[in-house]
Amino acid sequence: MRKAIMIVLALALLAGSASAKLGDLVASFPNVGKDTSHYGLAADGNNLYSFYELPTWRYPVIVMKRTTGSFVSSYPIPGATYRVRGLCYDGMGCIYGSIFSPSYVARFESGSGSLISTWTWPSGTRYAICVDHKGTSGGTYIYQSYYNGDFWKSSLGGSLVSSWSMPTSTNSVDHAWDYKNKLIWCVNYSTLWISGINPDTHKIVASFQHPRYASISNAYGIAYWPDYLYVSNSRGAPDEYIWVFDCPNTVGMTPASVGKVKALFK
Repeated sequence: MRKAIMIVLALALLAGSASAKLGDLVASFPNVGKDTSHYGLAADGNNLYSFYELPTWRYPVIVMKRTTGSFVSSYPIPGATYRVRGLCYDGMGCIYGSIFSPSYVARFESGSGSLISTWTWPSGTRYAICVDHKGTSGGTYIYQSYYNGDFWKSSLGGSLVSSWSMPTSTNSVDHAWDYKNKLIWCVNYSTLWISGINPDTHKIVASFQHPRYASISNAYGIAYWPDYLYVSNSRGAPDEYIWVFDCPNTVGMTPASVGKVKALFK
């Protein structure tokens, strides 16, 4: 019976739903590893990548099947004694890790962890990170932020392009790039509000609250792969879970625009 449920869940995550609404809870499963801290989360077409901070000062990335959460592999992040907060996929088979101590970004191969390149932050203390990739091809810019709401836009090589501050603190330590809706997603780790930010206007255009906000805490990781958002918490009750939410491709449209889109497919 359990196996049948997992198969149905996997098919649902792969196929999506025509009646999906932003923030609908689709599934949840335990993050790999217990009694420790999970921070950044990234996703590609096959896997989820979770940064796992062990008390023994070994810092691996855990690779899991995206549809079921089952363990695939793990590897130490380049610079094994350094702490990562944000993780993101770059659309080209690599992961970016935002490392706050010391302050730099590492780009490494998603399957093996082999280091590709690094660069130092131009300014400011940063946690969250995402690349504006196109799913199966690379992007142009990197977006980073600190949990006080300060944002930075940089080239893929780390050259600063612009910066701004959100109207209110995001309390976010990880970002997810939504390449269908062209939004930066973040999760407030204290209130568990999940928000989509337009990178051009710097405005929050969509948001919803985690349905378990009253019973879990410290939501740190967030990842996107069509048509879902994946949110992980590092501790709380239940500990170390990954939650899967619907994220349809009409986020940020006005109601009239959504109606026009639906009419085209009747």
